[in-house]
Amino acid sequence: MYENEYSVFDPAALTLLGTVPDFGEADVARAVEAAERAAVQWSRDLEVRRVLMRQAAEQVRAHQADIASTLTLEQGKPVRDAMAEVGVCADLLDYYSTLPFEDTVHLPERSGRTPRVQYRPVGVVGAITPWNFPLSLLMVKTAPALLAGCTVVARPSATTPMSTIQLFEALGRVLPGDVVQVCTGQDRTVSVALANHPGVRKLSFTGSTGVGISLAQRALGTVKRVTLELGGNDPAIVLEDVNIEAVARQLMGSAFKNSGQVCMAAKRIYVPESIASSFVDAAAAVIDEFTLGHGLEPDTSHGPLHNQSQLQVVSGLVDEARAAGGRVVTGGRAAEVGLPGYFYEPTLVADCRAGMALVDQEQFGNALPIVAYRDLDDAVAQANDSEFGLGASVWGTDLERADDVAGRLEAGTVWVNQHTVVELDAPFGGWKQSGLGRERGRAGLDPYLEPRTINVAEAL
Repeated sequence: MYENEYSVFDPAALTLLGTVPDFGEADVARAVEAAERAAVQWSRDLEVRRVLMRQAAEQVRAHQADIASTLTLEQGKPVRDAMAEVGVCADLLDYYSTLPFEDTVHLPERSGRTPRVQYRPVGVVGAITPWNFPLSLLMVKTAPALLAGCTVVARPSATTPMSTIQLFEALGRVLPGDVVQVCTGQDRTVSVALANHPGVRKLSFTGSTGVGISLAQRALGTVKRVTLELGGNDPAIVLEDVNIEAVARQLMGSAFKNSGQVCMAAKRIYVPESIASSFVDAAAAVIDEFTLGHGLEPDTSHGPLHNQSQLQVVSGLVDEARAAGGRVVTGGRAAEVGLPGYFYEPTLVADCRAGMALVDQEQFGNALPIVAYRDLDDAVAQANDSEFGLGASVWGTDLERADDVAGRLEAGTVWVNQHTVVELDAPFGGWKQSGLGRERGRAGLDPYLEPRTINVAEAL
């Protein structure tokens, strides 16, 4: 038992799931010091790390069902989505365990000098993650850090800590002690402590732009390396030559995945005026097929919003859009599913325009605006008129034209005829205020490495 603990609740049934430690600054300091000690041995042998990472992936798969069940209970997502998320964690460990990487690179000899570049682990990593994909977003930081030879102190979201504890327990069955640790807390104490502690040499944060900026400013005090994966208001531009029903089905699947609580989900759809009415009808028909309920129920396609605050944000944005002339096609109110949790009907709002908060802001929930456009250049300009630049997509049968439009969008990832698809080996991150640095692929490993040049000259 810990001196201080706090409670974790099911967002669908609002029942108590259990309690977890509420760590303070001194607890974080002890964890960081233990991570520093563990790093001495962990950083020594790259090939040993590769083997242990593959064994850790096997442990994650062996406990996949139990971890996924806990994730569904504390986050709300359907259990099949939770199973997929845990599976991604194992895939990331496998991917990085086999990533080609040499910790020493010899450069060509020149004029009696023999230079080489060594790549050494940056040190202890503080990994801070949100509640929407708490496990995969943590592993996208942890796996490359482990390959680099770093140790990791994780601070999960206050509302989704239990699955993170289980995930790191699975890793801890094969990794040496204190290589990975979890510090849970119900406020920002742990996050701030990680940002401030001089022993934390790298901070990797996923979450809101405001919090990310605040933590980065703190990290600057000890000149930490910082990676930020922040918010997004991701546009999708539909061209007039599409198969309307097929594109509507795919876009609704993206926009309402995890009840819309996805940083890179399609959050505003730009549709030509000539097909807008047909597109809205097709999209509404897809939404009508959704089944809301508890994530552990096999027929559930969509769970609740994660918390009361997010429910208020989403409902408020819909109410504001309705008052400003938006047409609520389907949804637009709290959902009655026989549970007391934070359920809101998947909502489609037509006749939207720039200036509406539902269009201009990241709603991070299950409400989607449709903006009709007459001029494609204007649609591209509207899509780019945002402080964010995380993801975007273009949909069209003429691939050359669609690809040309994709090249005009200001985002770290632009999809053509798909959305919310991420690759293990492709860098992911944002432009503008959507982030700093990249995760996944080789680009996701480099932030955890410090290059050191050793240049040897012939003896005098």
